[in-house]
Amino acid sequence: MKHTSDRLWFRSLMLMLLIPLSFVSFAQDEKVLAEPGEERLNSQHKPVDLMDAMGLEEGMTIADIGAGRGRMTVFFASRVGKTGMVLANDINRRALEYLEERCKRNEFTNVKTFLGTVSDPRLPQGKADILFMVSTYHHLDKPVELMRNALPALKPDGRLVIVERDPVKVGYSNSENTEQQVIINQMTEAGYAHVKTDTGLLDKDNVYYFRIQKSRKAD
Repeated sequence: MKHTSDRLWFRSLMLMLLIPLSFVSFAQDEKVLAEPGEERLNSQHKPVDLMDAMGLEEGMTIADIGAGRGRMTVFFASRVGKTGMVLANDINRRALEYLEERCKRNEFTNVKTFLGTVSDPRLPQGKADILFMVSTYHHLDKPVELMRNALPALKPDGRLVIVERDPVKVGYSNSENTEQQVIINQMTEAGYAHVKTDTGLLDKDNVYYFRIQKSRKAD
């Protein structure tokens, strides 16, 4: 029995040694990726559950619109791995500079930053499987124009995912949340087709899913 146990142990050890170092460096623990002060929002938005729900997988490209200092960006970079890419957009240059340093500390080489404007994210065309936005929509000065200009960044079968606090869930309406129908109407005007709204995944936020309108695909 001891010889059998030794053989199994040896085989397990060899398999561990065969795991690529790139996997080890990218598949980081959730607590390691979070920085001080981010715990509250991470507990609210559940990054891992959210990535699972929207189908983010290794090798995909996701555009993080309004990425800021990279709270969600680092989770995306870990999930898509070295064969994937994160396109991190913001209008705040200093936030993007911090994000770049953060990625260096975490040894992420699959993140590119893009300094945009209030009306144009300035993302490369046809690269993204997912356009993503969390706790950003209510800050947008020109949501229709911005997201209309973001649309060409999507692949033909790509999708837009918006995470935004729901005034119905929190029981009040203010500058920190947006009504469901407002988001749907504005994104329809911008060229997206509403697929579904997930009201059950998060306690305070809804997750909105959109595709490119068929008429837009034909253009």
